[in-house]
Amino acid sequence: MPEPDQSPARSQAHVVAYKHPELAGVLLCREHGEDWAGLIPLSAGDTPDGGFCSWGTPDMHVCGRALPAKKPRQ
Repeated sequence: MPEPDQSPARSQAHVVAYKHPELAGVLLCREHGEDWAGLIPLSAGDTPDGGFCSWGTPDMHVCGRALPAKKPRQ
């Protein structure tokens, strides 16, 4: 039986956000979390209520990009 494709590009296709493992409520969009080691990748199913990117800069600007929520089944 062939091995499932676990290439990084394929496995990251479903990632919609990243969660900080130690700071509750800290989510980062793909743009700001992709290259950080130790962050936990999340799919839309992991963020049922969505959320917002917490990435901030020293001059107090926050990304605030809306993160996708899991779509309810109809």
